[in-house]
Amino acid sequence: MGVGTSVTLRPGVPMGFSTGVPFVCALAVARELGARVAWPHEVVSAEGTPLVHVDARAGYDELGVFVRCDLTWDAEKNLDAAALERAATEAVGAWGQAYAAGRGKAGPLASILGDYFDALRGMSERVEVVRGGRVVARGTLSGVDVWGRVTVSREGGGELELAPEQATLRVLP
Repeated sequence: MGVGTSVTLRPGVPMGFSTGVPFVCALAVARELGARVAWPHEVVSAEGTPLVHVDARAGYDELGVFVRCDLTWDAEKNLDAAALERAATEAVGAWGQAYAAGRGKAGPLASILGDYFDALRGMSERVEVVRGGRVVARGTLSGVDVWGRVTVSREGGGELELAPEQATLRVLP
């Protein structure tokens, strides 16, 4: 990832819900590019080729909660930074409005979960759970919740519930 852009957002949600911002931004950028989302918040082609990396950091200042969202990609992709910023900014604004209207109080992804689910590459497909650079489990990606955690139904039985900071997923061919 060589180039990118950064946008500071004020989502109008409680600090604890700021974890939803990178999900919202990834979904918005995926829509802008006609692409998919790889859990938790990477933008990829339909085949899984990385397009845009989404990273976010939250803070609090005299104006309240803010989130700086960084979007990065390989220079040869020649993406329109202004269009991606606009998509992310508008989506986060709509997400904050949905929260204010009471649609989303159950968790950060509540108001966008259906759209995120539909855009998520690998849903109901075989995946590897990767932690520390090594495969720790294989199974089927079977769900995502309002907090952005996924459920993987393990081969041989049982389920793993994973938060974004615990592991990554790799969709198997």
